[in-house]
Amino acid sequence: MTRKVCISGGATTPFDYPLHATPESMIANCIVETQEDIPNFTLRDLEFMVYSHFSVHFGKQLCPEWIVHDHLGLVGLPHFRVENGGNTGGSALYAAFLAVKSGLFDVVGVAGWETMDNVTQSQGSEFIALASDTRYEALAGGIYPIYYAAMAYKFMKEHGLTEEDFALAGMKNRTYACDNPKAQWARNENKKITVDDVMNSRLISYPLKKYDCCLMSRGGSFALVTSEEWAKENADGKYVTIDGAGLSSCTIRAGDRLAFPGWTEMYGEGYPDMTEFGACRKSGEDAYDMAGIEYDRAAKEIDVAEIHDAFSSSETQIYKALHWCDKDNIKDFVRNKRTFMEGDLPVNPGGGLMGFGHPVGATGIMSAIECYYQLTDMIPDKHHSSDTYVRDAETGLVNSHAGTGTSISNFILRRP
Repeated sequence: MTRKVCISGGATTPFDYPLHATPESMIANCIVETQEDIPNFTLRDLEFMVYSHFSVHFGKQLCPEWIVHDHLGLVGLPHFRVENGGNTGGSALYAAFLAVKSGLFDVVGVAGWETMDNVTQSQGSEFIALASDTRYEALAGGIYPIYYAAMAYKFMKEHGLTEEDFALAGMKNRTYACDNPKAQWARNENKKITVDDVMNSRLISYPLKKYDCCLMSRGGSFALVTSEEWAKENADGKYVTIDGAGLSSCTIRAGDRLAFPGWTEMYGEGYPDMTEFGACRKSGEDAYDMAGIEYDRAAKEIDVAEIHDAFSSSETQIYKALHWCDKDNIKDFVRNKRTFMEGDLPVNPGGGLMGFGHPVGATGIMSAIECYYQLTDMIPDKHHSSDTYVRDAETGLVNSHAGTGTSISNFILRRP
């Protein structure tokens, strides 16, 4: 199918904890900012809405998308809500991509939010842990930082990495967030940090420290997904094409990945073990195939990426899953700072989940909008300066991730 799908606008609220804004006001504000950038866009252009919201526990409101939809005055317009863990935003974007790619709709809105500041951070961790297998993992006292710490330790030992190697991602993303006025880190701490700061921050679960972990947040985001014809007519100069999209899944329990028959048939014996994100590899390969990118050239062809850094270790694991490096050269890839602004593949110049924040339903959409801003040269207007602007970027990658790698999506965005 040759029909092209585009992101033709979008915006994100500030992410913060607390942030005194209702879901309906957050989405309305995002739409108003989108209209300021794309003046031809009105709510009457929308043909379908996809809502992205992870947990009704935070808001104590079932079907909150009905309230947002009502407040936007969209009654009569078809809509549904997507919930897919940390990959909720990416999955909602994938649903909108399919809706436009199929030819059924030309203009689809994707709106996401989370209100995690309604509870304490410990209660929030408990709610999020309900996304693990509550019959086995949660009963053993497991919360996600513990699951990821186990994977991080094994990955670190198997690949010759150190805690300082993981800390580089924590330092990078929080430092870049200082250039982003909507980033939670900039709105609160607003300081550039060092690897030593990460290493000296409070231990959460070895080897992960406080600054290796993402931020719990309230926030909203909106993306306008359209046909190329609509984009050319109404958003000329401010749209990107979605040239590749992939969505894949893996076992909910990382320990079950050993010798899983489906992966063995696809990738051979021994893949993945519990530290590998097979769903990231598969969805990344699907996106690369659709965009015509050879796997071994992916690191050279992608100019900027926004990836799901729930933990500094998971960002590092994703480098390998996306074919940017392998077991033999991952140390050099990390230590040569190739994912820094001065490197050849800047990752998370918007601050990522560790700097911008992580209101789950909004996060994947925020990542897509940050990448959209890079490819449409809007970063100097959206950030404090051009320090986090990747000039002349032609191709971007957006990654969204759930569970311990249970559901992962990847998108390839390009300038038209």
